[in-house]
Amino acid sequence: MSDEKALFCKLNTLENADKDSPVTKKHVPVITVPPVLKTGEFYDVKITVGEMEHPNENEHFIQWIEFYIGSVYLGRFDFAPVMTKPEITIPLKLSHSGLDSTLRAISRCNRHGLWEGTAQVKTE
Repeated sequence: MSDEKALFCKLNTLENADKDSPVTKKHVPVITVPPVLKTGEFYDVKITVGEMEHPNENEHFIQWIEFYIGSVYLGRFDFAPVMTKPEITIPLKLSHSGLDSTLRAISRCNRHGLWEGTAQVKTE
């Protein structure tokens, strides 16, 4: 099986992919959020697909991004090729203080499968 086809057989993460590969750098979602959030206040969470720009053509594009805190589903955002960019900003409010939480974004590329990025946040 080619390396490219093997990408569809798993959830690709920084832990199980070649971190220096252009494929990885174009696919792992990057979550930008302050590391500490005040309970009950909204903060903008920005999710961009890849630290390098991902192609956005009819033949190769990001189809969607799902957003979670831990295993709790928060939303899904679908993209059309060419006219949209796989980047979103989501206002997020956490209501429990003293928690360390993992924000997770999972994106799907029509040619390279599922990719996950994470960010740790703490509430106070």
